[in-house]
Amino acid sequence: MANIKTRRALGRGLSSLIPAPDDKMGPGIVLLPADTLIPNPFQPRSDFDEEELRSLADSIQTQGLLQPVIARRSGRGYQVVSGERRLRALKLLGETEIPCIVKETVSDREMLEIALVENIQREDLNEIEKARGYDRLLEECGLSHEQLSTRLGKSRSAVTNTLRLLKLPAPIQEMVRAGDLSMGHARALLAETDPKRQQRLAQRVAAEGTSVRDLEKALQKKGKARKKGIRAHAADPDTQQVIEKLQYRFGTAVDIVSRGARGGRIEIQFYDKDDLNRILDLLLG
Repeated sequence: MANIKTRRALGRGLSSLIPAPDDKMGPGIVLLPADTLIPNPFQPRSDFDEEELRSLADSIQTQGLLQPVIARRSGRGYQVVSGERRLRALKLLGETEIPCIVKETVSDREMLEIALVENIQREDLNEIEKARGYDRLLEECGLSHEQLSTRLGKSRSAVTNTLRLLKLPAPIQEMVRAGDLSMGHARALLAETDPKRQQRLAQRVAAEGTSVRDLEKALQKKGKARKKGIRAHAADPDTQQVIEKLQYRFGTAVDIVSRGARGGRIEIQFYDKDDLNRILDLLLG
């Protein structure tokens, strides 16, 4: 096999599902005929950018193969569990034998989970695509938020914060996916509970190039005066600035209500139990 080296390089997420061998080309790694390997039938990714594959092929040719393809037996051949991009890149190089680890006991459910996790860990995914991948892992693989965070090597609050983006209306999600709205804008819009107003604000941001800070100010002005208590930030620019910082920190609506000499309170809005746990994680460190 021409100029192909293999060494352990699994990420934290995938390595929690499939352990990599300690030896470079030692026990556990075999060379399989390329034409006996078929794609993971649960692979959510159907399109593979030709330019990216060529770039990966060039990298493999120069630096070697950083991790083998993972496969399971299927009839007279093998199904790719993890590493379809590497397989395609190796084929571009004309390789007819592929370094593989063959796993004998990988279930269909694990195949789906592995494919989703590997897809989520791609660098070119935007946050909406990641959120949708997280949601599939929760729904189709029956994972809890805690289990999902372990699989991905991320904090539970980071996972929950990304999932909250799916609460945005579909048109706004598409704007984020297309790059018309930044993640900062998307998180700021979560502080607004009216879907129609969210969409109007999103369209204005896209049309006028509104900054995240200006969007947060517009959202703050929307609040109605309470029957009891005076909102300190209505007349206090310093308090307004504190509110904006807290909203950015927690990714949700925050308010400071002053009762004059009697003190006041800070209100942090949450949307469900997972969102509450996310905020508690941020508060308690």
